[in-house]
Amino acid sequence: MATTTLVEAALLTQDNLVRGIAEDIISINPIYTQIPWTGYTGQGFIVNRESTLGDAGFYSVGATITHKSPQALSQATFTSTKIIGDAEVDGLVQVQAEGDGVNQMSLEVSSKAKNIGRLFQGGMATGTGTSPSMNSLHSMCDSGQYTTASATQVLSWALLDELLDLVKSKDGQVDWIMMAPRTLRAYKVLYRATGGITPTMILNMPDGTTRSVNAYEDIPIFKNEYLPITETANGAAIAGGALTSVWAGVWDDGTNKVGCAAIHPIKSTAGIQVKAIGEQEAVDSEIYRVKMYANFASFNRRGLARLTSISN
Repeated sequence: MATTTLVEAALLTQDNLVRGIAEDIISINPIYTQIPWTGYTGQGFIVNRESTLGDAGFYSVGATITHKSPQALSQATFTSTKIIGDAEVDGLVQVQAEGDGVNQMSLEVSSKAKNIGRLFQGGMATGTGTSPSMNSLHSMCDSGQYTTASATQVLSWALLDELLDLVKSKDGQVDWIMMAPRTLRAYKVLYRATGGITPTMILNMPDGTTRSVNAYEDIPIFKNEYLPITETANGAAIAGGALTSVWAGVWDDGTNKVGCAAIHPIKSTAGIQVKAIGEQEAVDSEIYRVKMYANFASFNRRGLARLTSISN
């Protein structure tokens, strides 16, 4: 006996379309939610940094004082860049979607905003520091804040300790460690080899939730999938090799003198903005501009350190 085919049955049967979008373009980077944001007036931040202290010396009674040289300073400037995307939807597409309870413009704006957030996180890791590119860990870390040079090396306790010793701007306090996923796996292998359990700690997230992360000496270790694993020896370049870096640093405390922070113009929202541009003149489309005026800053050279040439 013949039966109705699936193709014929489909003419009378509707599939169950799930409302909304299941997001699966995902990169893990929980440190993004922990970054302090600070606003500035004018064109940006200009930070005066010590280069040389005013000289001084030991003297006997009645000796002539010869230490007269003043301190020497250097300046670092931090200003914002722009990350922008226009959400544009045809008028007919929008009204037809609304007839089925879907706001197509809202979905497009949301997608643009997500991409901007991802570009900011990627920029933090690999930006060149040359406008319009973002400042990054790679572009801002002072050469004196690198661990001992090596063509290639595997992660070890001694290397992590050397990295932490370089972070000094908060009197030796370290607020965070950051690794690529493969390096975090190597870190767990170190602990398992000792027969111990990899230590973790609970962090309070800005949205009111908590998150468990790995830790070293009570310092949270953040997995960051935006960190490159294609570096050359000693962090000379972030492409062309097969190595990666481990980072350690401190958050700025609001003084703009000690650590890392995200920056933005004081008259601009800290984060992503959405502005209605309106109807196109020659095309039946509406435009919303999604944008962020921001950048990443490391105010103190001793507040950021880099362990390079990690191969595992």
